[in-house]
Amino acid sequence: MKALKQGINEMKFDAVFFDWGGTLFNPHPSNPCSDPTPQEVMAKGVERATALLNLFGRDVELEEMRTKFAKCEEQAREKYGPAYTLVRAIEYFYQSQGWTNKPEEILCIAEAYIGPRYRSYLYLNTVETIQELHKPGLILGIISNNGCPGWILDRILKGVGLLDFFSIRLYSGEEGVEKPDKEIFKRAKRLAKVDTKKILHVGDSIRADVQGAKAMGWKTAFRQSKNVPSSNGLADFEFADNQKLLNYIKGG
Repeated sequence: MKALKQGINEMKFDAVFFDWGGTLFNPHPSNPCSDPTPQEVMAKGVERATALLNLFGRDVELEEMRTKFAKCEEQAREKYGPAYTLVRAIEYFYQSQGWTNKPEEILCIAEAYIGPRYRSYLYLNTVETIQELHKPGLILGIISNNGCPGWILDRILKGVGLLDFFSIRLYSGEEGVEKPDKEIFKRAKRLAKVDTKKILHVGDSIRADVQGAKAMGWKTAFRQSKNVPSSNGLADFEFADNQKLLNYIKGG
């Protein structure tokens, strides 16, 4: 226990929160592998959902599903705002078809629509980096603007070997509030139970991640990308390689 506390004291922070897409997961992974790309998986979402609906005895054509479901997504997003989740869109679709909402089916369809997210989508050495941060007892969490149901996001984290490291997970669709709103950061701080000055937020969005966290007095680390190579000095730290982030958190 003494050695564990000593390890934490050597860190610059007591808690580190990560964004999801663009921070842990690379939207455009370049490493060649046999896995389908994220774009290919997402493109087949309606097809997977349609196949499952027909398995449940819901007679629906693929093109009909594409057109109607897109409208239902739009309606659900407009009504629920930050509290939108894919499940709400599917509920709208059931209503548009005159079907009785059946959670047993709707949850399965949401799972099929999302599909898999492969470990190859993670930025290089992400799992190893998170493991290193977890060893000394650092509080690790996720704050994500995400319309995917939380239980599916947890399944994805479990699949890529990350779930057990993140003790705090706040997803906008579940919380009903999204970054850069201070409220979602306040909730994270309450759960972490640490001093504001000892919290770091890691993300790839200047507005949602950097400005949102800094408004709370947190330190920020910005993941650089080809589209946004710099935070223009807004973030406390910028990186493109996980090893550099690890060294920064460790106090290097």
